[in-house]
Formats: sequence, C-alpha cells, structure tokens
Amino acid sequence: MQNSEFFGRRVGIALSGGLSSLAVGARLLEDGHDVVGLAGYLGQCEPAEFDSFVDTVRASGMPVRTVDLTPAMATAALDLIAFDGHYDGGYWNTTGLSREVIVAGLADEFHDAKCEVLAHGCVGGGNDQRRFERNGARYLPDIPVFAPWTDPEMRAKMPDRAAMAEYLDRRGLVPMPGNTAEHSIEGNLAGVSHEDASLEDLRTTPRALPRQLGVAPEEAPDSITTLTIGIERARPVELDGRRLPPAELLRQANLIAGRCGLGLVDVFENRVNGTKCRGVYEAPGMQLLSSAVRTAYETVTDRAADELRRTLSRVVGVSVYEATTGSLAARAARAGLEEMARLVNAVIELEIYKGAVIGRAIKDVDHAAQVVHQRRFAGTGHNWASGPLTVSSAAWNGS
Repeated sequence: MQNSEFFGRRVGIALSGGLSSLAVGARLLEDGHDVVGLAGYLGQCEPAEFDSFVDTVRASGMPVRTVDLTPAMATAALDLIAFDGHYDGGYWNTTGLSREVIVAGLADEFHDAKCEVLAHGCVGGGNDQRRFERNGARYLPDIPVFAPWTDPEMRAKMPDRAAMAEYLDRRGLVPMPGNTAEHSIEGNLAGVSHEDASLEDLRTTPRALPRQLGVAPEEAPDSITTLTIGIERARPVELDGRRLPPAELLRQANLIAGRCGLGLVDVFENRVNGTKCRGVYEAPGMQLLSSAVRTAYETVTDRAADELRRTLSRVVGVSVYEATTGSLAARAARAGLEEMARLVNAVIELEIYKGAVIGRAIKDVDHAAQVVHQRRFAGTGHNWASGPLTVSSAAWNGS
C-alpha cells in the first residue's frame, strides 16, 4: 500500500517515541493526510518525558490519543516468564511482545477515532513490519497497514535515518532520548533493544554500550545482594515479602537487577524473514525473575514434564517473536504450560553479584507438587532415602 492510495482516509499511526514513526507521522500530516497519533505508554521512559513528547507532537498540529499500556505490558512480560518464552540466545522477546501489546491496546482508540488505515515506522522488510501486519490482522481485521519504508515515494523523501533526523529538526520535533540518526533504542517496561552501525559490525563488542536499565558488572556493588521472590502459578508476585502489582513488581525487579549488573545479552538471532541479525538487549528484571521461576520449575517438575515444558516454551518464544501467538500451536503450548504452572508456587531466594546469579535457595514450595526428593545425609547416611518434597509448613493454594 502506498500513501497516495489512502488520501481521504484517516490514518492512525502508532507512536512510541522513536525517530522513524515520528518522521512518518509528521511527513504524512505535511503531505495533507488526515493523521491521528496513537501513543501507547509502555514504560519506555519516565511519565514526564512521555507527556512532553506527546505535547510536542500535538503542538505540531497532529492530534494524539494516549493509552497507558504499562499494566498490559507487565502482565504480558510476567506471563512470558511463566512460560519461559525467551528466544535465541536468551533474548526475552521484549520488542516482539510490545508490538502485540501496542496493537491490541490501541485497537479501541483506533476505532473510536474512526481511523481507517494503520501506519507504523518500522523498517521495510524487517521483523517489526511483519509483526504489525500479523497483529493488525488479528486485532484490527480488514484494516490495511501502511508500511512506509516499502513505499518508494516515502523513501524518496527520507531515504535514511539522517534524512529523518534532519526533517524532524526542521519541524521542531524531537524523538525520545537515545533515538538519533546513529543510534536507535526500542524500550518498554520489560526491556530495551539497542541498534546502531557499530553493533552491526560483528567485530564490535557491546560491552561499552551505555546501559539504559542498569550498570555494567564492574560498576555493580562489591557486596552480594540477596532477594526473595514469591511465585504463584509460575508468576512472580512478591519481592522480599511485598506483594506488588505486575507493573510495580517489574519496575522494582529492573532496579534491583540493573544496579547489580544483570540483564545485557548479545545474541545472533534468526529473524522472521529468514536472515540472521545481531541483537543487543537489556532486560534485567526479566532475567532476575526468570531465574527464580526456573528454579521453582526444576524443583516441582519431573524429567518428562520438564522436557515437555522446554519444548512448549520454545513454541511460545517463537510465536511471540514472529507475532503468531494466536496460532493453534501457540495456544496449545500455552494451555499445556498453564497446566504445569498450577504447581509452580514457591518462595525462592537468589544471591546476585556483579552481573550473575551466584546462589539460589528454595525457601518454600507447593506441597502438592508430585515429585520425590532423594537424600542421603538427612536420612540414614548409608542409603539414599526417598520421600515427598517438603521445605516448610507454609500452605500454598495449588488447586
């Protein structure tokens, strides 16, 4: 679809604060299109920064509707932890996950604003272009999606990121911090991705990359940080005995794990279009919380269940990355994992030191878990004794 094909039809553009989507929206508006900005707040920055960004866009003449998507983003992230749905190299799918949250979360505003075309700023031929198309087909059926960087007319006006940055500067528009012609940051409550020319050179290590959600391991405290994480049905619900809503729990986990140097992964992933690409991601809270959940799973699942869990988790991880979470395979995988998650109720203690989880202890566990614990020194001393897995007398509801 080219922009000349939808003159007279209202365009809703998904704005997250990135350079590209802002440039597309401003260009369409200047070209005479009827454009409405749909801005979802996913925790990609401080609330005041987001409000300032929205005010600037509105001042340029574009109406903007905003939606707080942090509760949905946090719930989706904790579900992904429960399903162990990471992708290649331990990437926690924070970008792919956010695309579904954005399209699903903005669908009501899209209809309420009487928009007829969904636009985005994603790079032509990349993962996100396909994610918007697939999520659009699921949550906004029969709505055409405008992929700007596959449109020759749009590309002629802004052939590269430098041209986009120059155009926005002339218009007095500023993207979120960190988004420049040389560097792109895609962030939300669950994590941050980094892209730039230097990282596309595989000889470059991302070790010196300025982190958005924490510090490098060598800058972390010299003492061990100990934290307990309460888990119900494989979802983290408590930090150090404090029960928190999903969004606040994820924020606190990011703060704790970030200052301890956790969370940066450098992966070479298999992309939706069949190519390979380097990805550099931060997700300290996801790394921390998933370490506790995996410990709980190891404690309460037998070998057959654990092997099945790993297979189903891979299906979920791929479906989030490829935006096929509505497929039969993905839905069946989630249903199977939910059955296992019923018994994943525990309190796990983790010890964190300079970018690593160095110790773990099971402080409490669901007594309904059908596994047998074998021990020697706590038994006869001469023979291995077996019995039900027990830690303490605390009661969990495993029904």
